[in-house]
Amino acid sequence: MDVLTDMAQTGGVGVLKPGASLDGVSDVLGPAAEADYFPQARPSWPRTFRYGDIRLEVCRCRLIHRVALSTWTESVEIPTTSAGVTESVSPTTTFAQLRDAFDLAGVGWELDPELDSATQFTVVVDREPVLVRFTFHCEAGSFAVGRSGATLHSAISRDDAHMCP
Repeated sequence: MDVLTDMAQTGGVGVLKPGASLDGVSDVLGPAAEADYFPQARPSWPRTFRYGDIRLEVCRCRLIHRVALSTWTESVEIPTTSAGVTESVSPTTTFAQLRDAFDLAGVGWELDPELDSATQFTVVVDREPVLVRFTFHCEAGSFAVGRSGATLHSAISRDDAHMCP
């Protein structure tokens, strides 16, 4: 839960946050693995890299502008402060657990009315200029008993203000 609370408070996970340089992150964590969804013979920017289960979208000036953590897998690997070393965190976080952790840490949040449906909803934490979105998945019809048991699907922070020179 600390990883998610840290992401809400800082917009990232450790040194992996929007606005950080890929070179600076590589100095701390070692080189990032390439993670482009559609690899090309001559890669173009923006590019996607990863450390464990955290994906980074990096612009052509080599600044991170999106950090994405998928939690819908069997296990979630998060980089530590040691190069090449990851730790496992629980992939099953409920809305009630995250809400309680945010309340305890004093993190303000709101529901995103545009990303609200019968099977998912998104909680937004505004850390100008970075928005952090926590998207939850619930079984169809489970809203009848409330959102508390919905499970976290992903957490994404993005700096929409950055423009490459």
